Amino acid sequence: MSSVAKNLFRELTVSCADCSLGDLCIPHGLAQQDIDRLDDSVSHTKLLHAGDILYQQGTPFKSLFALKSGSVKILAKNEESNDDVMGLYLPGEIIGFDGVATDKYQCSIHALETSNVCEINLESLQENIPHIFKQLLKHASKSINQSNNANSVSKASAEKRIVSLLLDLSDRYRLRGYFYTEFNLYLSRSEIGNLLNLSPETVSRGIRKLERDKLITLQNKRRIKINDLESLQNIITLS
Repeated sequence: MSSVAKNLFRELTVSCADCSLGDLCIPHGLAQQDIDRLDDSVSHTKLLHAGDILYQQGTPFKSLFALKSGSVKILAKNEESNDDVMGLYLPGEIIGFDGVATDKYQCSIHALETSNVCEINLESLQENIPHIFKQLLKHASKSINQSNNANSVSKASAEKRIVSLLLDLSDRYRLRGYFYTEFNLYLSRSEIGNLLNLSPETVSRGIRKLERDKLITLQNKRRIKINDLESLQNIITLS
């Protein structure tokens, strides 16, 4: 086995107790004995490549998933049966709450890059750690709050919508201990427009304006560097 393969295997099989996501994922707030029991309910072996589908809208609910690395996009069919981009999941976030109430997933999850997810068997989790649902409710609440924030932003100007997206991603990366002023944005301009209810052209103009104002730098089509975080925040709070 090559060294690259060995490192990947080690990444995939690390236990919940040793996972670097720590406080961001389910273990936060659990006793050590409960963290140890998580391994009986969690699989650490699901690897997605860019374009792979974790689950499809309308399929029966099977599991929750914890995103360990990478990023995925959330898609949902609209009235014309086209896919709308509803948001992104980043490491440490729990995927699949959309399927709990109806026993069917209400959206589809597509990998934006090579991503590693832990599959969580809900029935096994309840059996091994009966009081785990308080932790799961916290993650569900975060998902709802992110959705509410997205709805409020949708009424703002085009510039504010774009800036809000960049600040949201920056803050979420910061919470995960990642480099938060420079990151990849794997969504296309069309997908960003779909998410923010803007045309692709408006998105492109807005990003170019932020670059002309030296607030951000486009290092390539995907990688964005934030040069002035405070000024971006002022666009949201002062204008």
